Order: sequence, then structure tokens, then C-alpha cells
Amino acid sequence: MSFKNLLCTCVLALMLLACGSESMNEYSGMPEPSTMSVEKGYYDQDGNDDEIEMQAPRTAESGPQSPIPATQPRQQRIIYTAAARARVEKLDSALARVIRQVTSSGGYLSSQHRTNSTYAHTAQLSIRLPADQLNGTLAFLPQIAADIDYQNLDSRDVTAEWLDLESRLQTKRDVRDRYIDILRNRAQKVEDILNAEDKIRVITEEIEAKEGRLRYLRDQVSLSTLTLELYETVEYRSTSPTVTRGFGSKFLDSLAFGGQMIQDIVLGMVAIWPLLILGVLAFFGVRRWRKRK
Repeated sequence: MSFKNLLCTCVLALMLLACGSESMNEYSGMPEPSTMSVEKGYYDQDGNDDEIEMQAPRTAESGPQSPIPATQPRQQRIIYTAAARARVEKLDSALARVIRQVTSSGGYLSSQHRTNSTYAHTAQLSIRLPADQLNGTLAFLPQIAADIDYQNLDSRDVTAEWLDLESRLQTKRDVRDRYIDILRNRAQKVEDILNAEDKIRVITEEIEAKEGRLRYLRDQVSLSTLTLELYETVEYRSTSPTVTRGFGSKFLDSLAFGGQMIQDIVLGMVAIWPLLILGVLAFFGVRRWRKRK
């Protein structure tokens, strides 16, 4: 083979390779059919102009979409208190039914006070109930009452105070742990030891105070307070004096009253002595004037 033929063959091979690479580049640069249909949309086979709703392409890398977990709602801390006053037909039987209802609801009787008067017998109860049983007990009240004078229900949201106490407690516990670590491992001088112990004491007192407040809130939230007053009306009866006074006692009281009256008269005359002097002078002046006539 001559040199010219070899050169032509090499040039021809290079041209063929260049054409093949350009065709591959054109093919690779074209978007996929699914992508084109998503970007430009497509029309139905009937030739209508209404564009069909386009959907996002699903790629192998994206995979199935996992649902986003919903945020857990923050639990509210609410203190419920209630108060009611009602008239009952029989006070003793009504009290027995109320105590049974409270016991079956998981509560207890905190205090009870009874008073009797000439027109009513009254019982005042302080009841602690689980928060979810308060409405049931209030709904039970019309079953034992002849008349309900009033019935009140109040609530107080202490969620913010509760969360603040928990956050502050955790922070103070962490600070106390760091001071304890300093006291155990780093404090070398007596001054450093005493300073760390004083800091631990102060922080411990603050922690105990906040823990006490948190325990109180936990008790108030878990158990609601119901102040209940029940009364039974009775027929009015006048009460006669329990002590009868004799003649001697009345006679002595009369003597004492007479002596007190004489004392008041004398003191009254002494108090008006200028008027008495003026009256005497006027009396003698008028008498002398009449004699001259």
C-alpha cells in the first residue's frame, strides 16, 4: 500500500469517528420523553386545547415520599376549681350520697363543717377530685338537690409556669453538678472548697423551692377542688330564755339603775353651772324690779 492510500484511509477513519461522536452528543443532549411532557405539557388524542394536568416526574433517586411527622401538641396544665350551693330535702341522706359519689370517683373529703340555726341546717364540704371526674360530680348535684342557688366552674392555665419551672430546675441541676465536679476534682485550696460548697448550698435551696412549687402545681392539676354547701330549711321556732331572773336580782338592778340616774343628774347640773348662775341672777333681778314698782 502506498503512502497516499494509507493517508486517505486514516483521514476517512477520523471523519467517521467525528460524525459518530456528534450524533451521540446530540442524542444525549435531548431530554427524555417524560421530561418533555412534564415541561411542555401534552394534549389529549381528541385534539382539544385543554391541557391535561401535568405531574412531577418520579426519579429513581427520589424514591417514595415519606409523610412529614406531625408536631406533637404541648400538653396543657390547667387547674380547675368549682363551687356550688344547693338546698336539699334531707341533709343527712344528701351528705351520704355525695360522699359515696366522691369515693367512687376516686376523690376524698378534705374538710366538713356543719352548723345549725333556727331556720336552716348547713354543711360545708371541701372535696378533692380527679380533674376528669369534676364534671361528673357537678352533673350529679341536681339529683340530690331540690334547688341550686349557684354553681361555678373556674380554670387557670399554668402551662407556662410549669414549663418554666422544669427548664429552670434542669439548668440549676446542671450548674450544681458542675460545682460538685469542681469540688471533687479541681478544688485544691480551702478557699475554693468553701466557695464551691456555698454555691452548692444556695443552688440546692433554690432547687428545693422550685421542686416544692412544682409539686404543688402537680397536685392542683391532678386533683380539682370543689367547695360544696348544702343546707336544709327547717321551721322557725323562737327560743325562750334559758335563765329566769328572780325578784331579788331585779330589785338590785333597780337600785343600781336609780343610783346611776341620780349620778347622771348631778353630773348634768354640774356641767350646766353657768346657766344655773345666770338663771339665779335673772330671778333676783326680776324680783327686785317688781318691788321698786
